Amino acid sequence: MSSDNHWRVIRLAEFERPDAPASTRVQQLFQHIRNLFPQSDEAADDEEQADFPGYREFDLKAGADALEDALGEWRAEGDAGIKFLISPPFSGTAAIAREWAQRHHWNKLTAPAEAQLSGVDIDAWWQDQATEQWLIDDLANYWQRRTDGMAFVRTLLPKLMRGELGQGLVVCDSWSFAFLQRAWPVHLPNVYCFAAANEALLRQVGIQADEKKLKALAARALGNVGLALALWAVEQNDDHDLPSMPPDCGDETAFVLYSLLLHRSLSGAALQRLLPTIAAAQLDVQLLQLQQARLISYNEEQWQVTVYGYLAVRDFLKSRGFYVDAF
Repeated sequence: MSSDNHWRVIRLAEFERPDAPASTRVQQLFQHIRNLFPQSDEAADDEEQADFPGYREFDLKAGADALEDALGEWRAEGDAGIKFLISPPFSGTAAIAREWAQRHHWNKLTAPAEAQLSGVDIDAWWQDQATEQWLIDDLANYWQRRTDGMAFVRTLLPKLMRGELGQGLVVCDSWSFAFLQRAWPVHLPNVYCFAAANEALLRQVGIQADEKKLKALAARALGNVGLALALWAVEQNDDHDLPSMPPDCGDETAFVLYSLLLHRSLSGAALQRLLPTIAAAQLDVQLLQLQQARLISYNEEQWQVTVYGYLAVRDFLKSRGFYVDAF
């Protein structure tokens, strides 16, 4: 890997967030208070006002180079078994893994269909796409947080860990991983992630600012490159502030947001199956209120937390005692 490349793959246990300057800690405290005590007039009524500026995508090649440095020897040896790569929301980790897999002609596995998931039909799922080396780019699609939604992944993981299905890289969203660690008692080995973004990496992905601003940005973004790019885009645009939680958010709101983060994105029907205690009409109200607050978005029939609303949502869930990810 070039000395100019500041992407690094590390063991999950080695991950540390960037230290925040005193001014950033004060800003984070202010944002935390704002999230806990939102003002009722903060919601945007003007659709144009609600449109955030786009933020530039970053080049995946450098991240894939770092992944090759970390996993290249293991890949070349062809040892059966798996390695996990943990992906914080909006970090681009899954896209980097897909770039790396394409370089080496690894097949990207397709998630199980609903019938296979419910019936725990791993043989049918695997026979359709059996291959010696493969990538699972989103483990969140292999389970659901419901009574009968965990059996597939609980049956699949031991097979993967024993090497019965060949050699693979499993990308798992950080919220899914945090939940699976508690819901499944077996320790998951060989878990990696990208090191937290520092000032040098933020420059590498195109953010131009002085050292102090970059250090503060890295801390605000929790070391997450994609989140840092989004925060920087907002900071450069005086017309927008980051979203905050609407007033009167309660348990129903929390469960909606938590479910969306656990599974990265969900259709309305899937969300209703995961939250059967919330009436369909009330779920629609929750989703529309959160969408109007710019905390979630609806694209291609899927609901998901927005990159701009992520910090407010994470803060809200943490304040209500939900398990949050390690990032």
